[in-house]
Amino acid sequence: MKSLIKVSAVIKSTLQLPRGVVLTLALTSTSLLSCGLGLTQNNTAVAVVNTNTTQLSQRLQAQSNNLPRAIANRILRDAFKRSGVAKRELQITQVISKTFSNPCLFNFGEICTREYNPIEGWEVVVRVRQDLWTYHVDKSGKQIVLDPKVSALQILPKAIAYTILSDASNRSGVLIADLKITQATPKTFGNPCQFNFGEICTQQYDPVEGWEVIVKVKGQFWTYHVNKSGSQIVLDPKVSAINKS
Repeated sequence: MKSLIKVSAVIKSTLQLPRGVVLTLALTSTSLLSCGLGLTQNNTAVAVVNTNTTQLSQRLQAQSNNLPRAIANRILRDAFKRSGVAKRELQITQVISKTFSNPCLFNFGEICTREYNPIEGWEVVVRVRQDLWTYHVDKSGKQIVLDPKVSALQILPKAIAYTILSDASNRSGVLIADLKITQATPKTFGNPCQFNFGEICTQQYDPVEGWEVIVKVKGQFWTYHVNKSGSQIVLDPKVSAINKS
């Protein structure tokens, strides 16, 4: 009730003002509203421009580091095969577009020549549980290389580890549960002769990618060579076989 009385009083006092004053107030209000509207529109325009600029910058950055989904899937598949960690639990945390000066650098070589034979691609970091694995991949996705410094015991596929332990068990008569892989080192064997523990081999370069794996069998350490697919497993012939008991 009191509010209605106050409103009535304001209207009454306004009506009692001279026409010129009322007109001036009306015009001033309109101008203020127009100015306010103009400011709002200008601010909106600036915001739109800023947003577009930011989005463009982000888009350009994404394009420069854009890793095709197919290649990302290949990398995650490789990490899964090596670690046994489900793909849904793996995460690509970083992608950097890179030009590797030559194949040696692309393959994580520590001592490389200054030869310029560039490979366009990416450096990709994958989170595997608590570890970060660094990959180099070329633009086509045909060459995917994992940094050899990654803990080898973590990257030896479980299926290959089991095959090696099974072989050691069959040869020694020791249960698989009592055997232990103590070391697994990623290796590029120069040729099949070296892969097969040959002592006198030619200099022919016919590389075999794989691992050198050491298994503890009772009091002995057995050295195996295994290729990347696990289809070839060779025990060092110098190992003295333990008699089955």
